[in-house]
Amino acid sequence: MRWHSIVVLGFSLFISSLFFSCREKVNWDFPEFEAVPTINSFFVAGEPIKIHVSLAGKFDSIPLGVVDDANVAVFADGNFIENITNNQQGVYTTSFNAQPGVEYHCEVAIPDFQTVTAENTIPQPNSILNIEHINFAGVDEEGVSYPAVKVEFSNNPNENLYFEVVIHLQKFDWDTRPELISITDPVLLNEGLPITLFSNEIINGDSYSMTISYTTGSATYSSETGWHSELYPLTVELRSVSYDYYMYVKQLYLYETGRYPSIIGGVVTPFPLYSNVNGGYGIFAGYSSVQTDTIYP
Repeated sequence: MRWHSIVVLGFSLFISSLFFSCREKVNWDFPEFEAVPTINSFFVAGEPIKIHVSLAGKFDSIPLGVVDDANVAVFADGNFIENITNNQQGVYTTSFNAQPGVEYHCEVAIPDFQTVTAENTIPQPNSILNIEHINFAGVDEEGVSYPAVKVEFSNNPNENLYFEVVIHLQKFDWDTRPELISITDPVLLNEGLPITLFSNEIINGDSYSMTISYTTGSATYSSETGWHSELYPLTVELRSVSYDYYMYVKQLYLYETGRYPSIIGGVVTPFPLYSNVNGGYGIFAGYSSVQTDTIYP
């Protein structure tokens, strides 16, 4: 009995020390980190290319140091186009609009650093063949019905293609993205992430119809239908994205999930960010898109 009491007391003290230790301030001197050139650009067909240039610092460096004196040269299909100058806050903008099917290459020279490079090609846009809004697509665990959109788009099974579907809710004069719910589409399930970014890996035909269920974040009650999600005007955008865009956005989701676990007390899992920048960090990737007219459910 005495040994059992000692064990219980020791365990209790151990648990108590865990709770008290959580309240102590941990002084951690972050290791020195050599500044590295970083370029970030998501460029869109039909719009100027904007390239943000900064220097990556150590973990607690806020804000990052932007670079206003870089020399940014842009090439298209191997041909020099222009040197672009800084507009503001380290953003360099081309005087021309990006076009699909063209390989864009940038060279960023920062004083006292080696030149960093990156290249990417915007895919040709795919077409939205049909769009349908489903007001009552299912019922969640709390008994509230939720809507869905069914979008049919073109596909080329002979090429490796990458897509992203973006639902734009026009909610209270704000353009917001709704939360996905009850993912059942096999193409999305094949990706393994709760986001509408996917490849045509398992799409065999010349077209594909995808159903995406979502919730608007607000509900109302009706005697005829019970509790149901409030519906708002929306548009549906189909992005044809490059492979680098696809890889970066997937890893960005895993990175953010690892940094901010949804469960209190969850373990923070580090996950590297994808980069296609040579000699530095960041992403240089593009996409083309088509968008529906406004849908009024």
